[in-house]
Amino acid sequence: MNKNMTDNETAAKKAAKPVKKKEESFRFYRVVRAFLAPLIKLLWPTEVVHRERFDEMGGGLVVCNHYAVPDTLIPVASLYKKELHVLAKAEAFECAKIANWFLRKAGAIPVHRGEADINAVKEVLGVLRADKKLVMYPEGTRNREGTKEMLEFKQGAARFAIKAKKPVLPMVYYRMHKVFRKNWLYIGEPIMLDEFYGTRDPEDYERATQKVFEGMQATRAACDEYVESRLKKKDK
Repeated sequence: MNKNMTDNETAAKKAAKPVKKKEESFRFYRVVRAFLAPLIKLLWPTEVVHRERFDEMGGGLVVCNHYAVPDTLIPVASLYKKELHVLAKAEAFECAKIANWFLRKAGAIPVHRGEADINAVKEVLGVLRADKKLVMYPEGTRNREGTKEMLEFKQGAARFAIKAKKPVLPMVYYRMHKVFRKNWLYIGEPIMLDEFYGTRDPEDYERATQKVFEGMQATRAACDEYVESRLKKKDK
């Protein structure tokens, strides 16, 4: 009897550890956001267009264009008061122990680019299946040409969305390199990939990736039109 009780208590403690760890990470995320958000908003004042699309989507992938460091900071400051995970290159975690500790606590997930990173895959799918949001940059690297033309998309975002059976939300930054100047964060229509759920066909992954790319292109065009109309009004 006592042995059974001891075994049960041990099992309960083991089960409680991941929950406690997640709660601690969430508290850390809120503290970081509380301190950083005002500074980020001061440096890169940003108008969020169609924020309701972000709020209405439950768990899923948020895909963004990427050409400057602020790309990874604006969502935390402008959009999400709860946990928002970001898939980031592993090199950022390896530069120093404090960097690794900080990024992990803040909910970032390291990925080794150019190789099959099983640990990253498991973490990403775990986040999505827990109905949380995760930001990815499907261009795979910073696009130094800015917001004019996007690079060819990697298949990772589409594959994750298909495996987790989650929508993809396109989001475009405009003029993010201008410090103290107004910027825009334009959120597009959700992209559904449900016709590909359950597939393992490489051609389906290519088609799904192309669908995500076209959704981002449409969001890019809508963003340009919106911003240009605002700038014309300002010049009058």
